[in-house]
Amino acid sequence: MPSVLGLMERREARARQDLESWTEVLEQAQAEVDAARERVERARVGREELVSVLAEESPVDTPVSVPSGGEVATAVGSGGSGAGPGERPPVWRPGLGEDVLSGLYREVFAAVVTAAGPVNGVELTRAVGREAEIKNEVEKIRHRAYVLEKRGWLVRAKDGRFMPAPGAVGRDASPASVERRRPSGAKA
Repeated sequence: MPSVLGLMERREARARQDLESWTEVLEQAQAEVDAARERVERARVGREELVSVLAEESPVDTPVSVPSGGEVATAVGSGGSGAGPGERPPVWRPGLGEDVLSGLYREVFAAVVTAAGPVNGVELTRAVGREAEIKNEVEKIRHRAYVLEKRGWLVRAKDGRFMPAPGAVGRDASPASVERRRPSGAKA
């Protein structure tokens, strides 16, 4: 007859095997959740990009509807005069000031203008009052900076940091940037 101690040792060994097995299942499930979360974020960003591009390409004030999982996202063409909430900013040209930018694009531009020097995505995220520890927040801000770069408002240094494009910030080009108050705890 097996000893009580031997029975308890076998029971512990089986419990340990169960724990290892379930831990492995949990790790696999977490990897799947992370991958699915990343796919959802990429799909969301892609949809937003599509809406922006379609709004940009459509004639002035013509609605562009794009289905997005049972809902309809509508954007209005800007005709290049300025950007509404969620719309891409116009291409910079002499005479355009920060006032034609809207929403997060304006905040990102103002943060770059008021920074002491070139800034990276994490620094920009903090400067606009978002949580830089959240990867998606940093990517949203970095994406806005890339769009501003592509449209001539910002330039990117070789190390990937952003700074205002020459001319985009002039004597009268961007007065709101200089006066802009930062959220508490934000750094340039």
